Amino acid sequence: MRSKHDAIFAATRPRMAGRSRRRACMRPTRRHAHVAVLLAAALLPPTTTLSAQTTALRCGRLIDGISAEARENVTVIVRDGRVAELRDGTAVPDGVDRALDIRGGTCLPGLMDLHTHLLIKPDGGPVSELDRSSADRALDGLHAAQKMLHAGFTTVRNPGDYDTHYAMVSVKRSIAAGEHPGPRIFVAPHALGPTGGHSDLNTLAPDAAIQTPTRTVNGVEEMRAMIREQVKYGADWIKVMATGGVMSAGDDPTHTAYVDEEMWAAVDETHRLGRRITVHAIGTEGLKQAVAAGVNSVEHGILIDDEAIEMMKARGTWLIPTVYVLNYVVEEGPALGYPEESVAKGRVLMETRDDNVRRAIQAGVKIAFGSDTIFPHEWAAREFAQLVRLGMSPMDAIRSATWSAAQVLGIEDEVGTLQPGMVADIIAVDGNPLDDITELEQVDFVMKDGQIIKDERPRT
Repeated sequence: MRSKHDAIFAATRPRMAGRSRRRACMRPTRRHAHVAVLLAAALLPPTTTLSAQTTALRCGRLIDGISAEARENVTVIVRDGRVAELRDGTAVPDGVDRALDIRGGTCLPGLMDLHTHLLIKPDGGPVSELDRSSADRALDGLHAAQKMLHAGFTTVRNPGDYDTHYAMVSVKRSIAAGEHPGPRIFVAPHALGPTGGHSDLNTLAPDAAIQTPTRTVNGVEEMRAMIREQVKYGADWIKVMATGGVMSAGDDPTHTAYVDEEMWAAVDETHRLGRRITVHAIGTEGLKQAVAAGVNSVEHGILIDDEAIEMMKARGTWLIPTVYVLNYVVEEGPALGYPEESVAKGRVLMETRDDNVRRAIQAGVKIAFGSDTIFPHEWAAREFAQLVRLGMSPMDAIRSATWSAAQVLGIEDEVGTLQPGMVADIIAVDGNPLDDITELEQVDFVMKDGQIIKDERPRT
């Protein structure tokens, strides 16, 4: 008997031909799974301009990103771009060049968003993405990255975008070189998907001889070759579309995009080259296929079931739920001119999304923060309220965007917590986000690498 979702999406589902049945007899190819993942020092882009001043942040409350409780009245000493010391009390110590009074607010580690789309222009509506050059995209990406930084996100991951060439790699390198302010960026340059899948432009005419800003990949050899190209041109991560999606025409979110051999090849080649891999996965079977193959993280996971939950827990696979974006598509999409097909898919998926994600959280699946910014980038922190609504404590929601996110990226020894020796990525809000998580939607103070990027603290 077909499930409810199968029946609803049947009208748009492509016919499946020769789906592999070898999953039961295949065994994970683990020879590369635990080798050559880039060291934290190599993954963390270098910073060329560190502050030489010693700064004291006198915090009324400190959330360090790892402890279960906040600390009251703590002074953070920042020197040479790193946290030098945490002192109880807010008296200004000797040898400080500048002291900042944040005694009425809360200091936290810089936030991380693991699912940003910096090249998407939300105010442009659902455009074809064919009207911008690679240079245009790079400028748009830099502008969006700076918005994210001012919203408190000092590190972001851009997991596959509508990038004609490799614009986001250029943006990442320019920021890391100190040529422009911006967050630390990790890039999966393109999302890799099959013909007719979520990353394909399915509304184009069959004879449209144009270059599209997507990467369509079919078969094991094409998959390996494309991953090699992505790494050659600067990929930190690889992103694969494991299922259909919402914002794409003619495909089915419950449809598994690749046969097992293709997915296993993607994971094997990625890990062999010392990178990490994430997948877009809405449908249940595609999600389980990707987890069985050994991916590092799963984006969305809307139709996760109990078996998938147990698989992810057993393998330590991270889930980035991206809850708010579906609300945005359904609630704001019609006024923005989104296709009715996309809005309808969103409505159907919302019927079970909350229960599924809530069960995953309660069961102990490892959760990290990602917003999926097809909406204004400065709204990314709206995801926190959704995570709390679905059962995460405010502290756990904050940790999902600090220490947990750093673990996903492999940089937890450098950023993600406020401890002596860590990079001084620090933000502050006026209130207490443990009482009201929406405080994180109004970040007053941003420091990255020990440099003050934004200071709009309330003045008395």
